[in-house]
Amino acid sequence: MKYYDFFNGDADGIISLHQYRLQFPQKSEVFTGVKRDVKLLRHAVEIKNSTLSVFDISLLSNKDYINDVLDNNNRVTWFDHHEPGETDLGDNFSIKVDADPNCCTNILVDKYIDGLHRPWTICGAYGDNLHEQAEKLNPNFNETIMSELKEIGETLNYNGYGNELSDLTVDPKEVYLDLHQYVSPFQYRKKSEIYNKIHLQMISDKAELSSSEILHDTNIGKVILLPDTKASIRYSGIYSNQQTTDNPNKAFAILTLIDQENYRVSIRSPKTNPLGASKLALQFPTGGGREKAAGINELPKSELNNFIEKFEDIYKK
Repeated sequence: MKYYDFFNGDADGIISLHQYRLQFPQKSEVFTGVKRDVKLLRHAVEIKNSTLSVFDISLLSNKDYINDVLDNNNRVTWFDHHEPGETDLGDNFSIKVDADPNCCTNILVDKYIDGLHRPWTICGAYGDNLHEQAEKLNPNFNETIMSELKEIGETLNYNGYGNELSDLTVDPKEVYLDLHQYVSPFQYRKKSEIYNKIHLQMISDKAELSSSEILHDTNIGKVILLPDTKASIRYSGIYSNQQTTDNPNKAFAILTLIDQENYRVSIRSPKTNPLGASKLALQFPTGGGREKAAGINELPKSELNNFIEKFEDIYKK
């Protein structure tokens, strides 16, 4: 029997798999990509007679592949926090899913393994911008320790943002294989050269975003265009999360240029009412995500005014 692991290339995906494999060690082949590369089961359609574990990617986004995977006599275990679509897929398929805006895949894995690697769960929750949930999971760590766990989560999450793997500081597969050598997140933060490389690049990228342009700003929300640099592509997700943390009553849309004709959009609902992001994103052909946080892979420049109108309409309700 062969084993394969599929995971989102952000903090939630990497740490979810890490926790699972700490509890259930198994030599496996791993597949991942940039954060928005969620149709990962396209890599699995030729796999047969094997066991697959999937973390933090939408079942609905992989509906074109899952039946072929199961027809090839594979067993699939799935953990995720996005709307899944049809989940009754037979005896060889099991799923742990919760699309509540205050849940992430790490929290689902944490429950599944009875909280045995709680410090990593806290990292993952911080990485997914679930600060309140991270603090509720605190077993009595002091402020310094919680700050270190927050740094790990945000740094790993930062590394997942990019249009393609070459945009990232480190390939998420390499990040996972390095991280999985460490049972303790504190030792990982202290000793991993890969982690240190990512963290230093994140600090550098943050400094480049001071020239961001505000395109729209009301008491409902703000639309911001980041500079046309690689730093903006990498830092857009962390920037979006920081905006909502600093302005919890506002919605945000953060735009980056992907070519001369299109923007990529990160949408964040207000922290005080984390609803509407997926509803907004799904009004555009390449949009998707969750109620709390969603995105549009390609928004034509000609659609910007239309997007802003819909943005205001969604969040004024």
